[in-house]
Amino acid sequence: MEDLLKTFHIDWKLLIAQMVNFSIVLSVLYFFATKPLMKLMHDREKKISEGITNADRAEKKLKEAEDEKKAKIVEGRKEAQKILTQTEKDSEGVKQQKLDETRGEVKKLVEEARRQINSERDAMVKSVKNELGELIMLAVNKVTKDGINPKAQEKLIDEAIAEIKR
Repeated sequence: MEDLLKTFHIDWKLLIAQMVNFSIVLSVLYFFATKPLMKLMHDREKKISEGITNADRAEKKLKEAEDEKKAKIVEGRKEAQKILTQTEKDSEGVKQQKLDETRGEVKKLVEEARRQINSERDAMVKSVKNELGELIMLAVNKVTKDGINPKAQEKLIDEAIAEIKR
């Protein structure tokens, strides 16, 4: 082995010193570079996983909010349809009530007009009777020149009116 050391010019003291130096450099790199880098990478990995978890949670909440929004929209539409239906029913009831009131008023007006027509007709008939009676009276007076007693005159008037009615 000694020949080998001499052939390659290897000094075992120097080799041990280099191993000690390498160990020191390796230890220093481990404590001052590798360990902080590993901690930094671990912290970053933790932040990333928290970010992904938070993003998943936010996405879930967003989906829930979207579902709730859709449910509220459906509920609002149902409520609006219910209000529209109720309004239509109410308006139909009011319309029917107004129609009934109008029909009642029309019936009253028709009845009032019939009464008025009947009373005017009765008044006209009475007026015509009176005028007819007077005309008959004048005609009878002219024909009989002497006149007739009131009872006979009344009888003649009634007979003439009865004939005219026929």
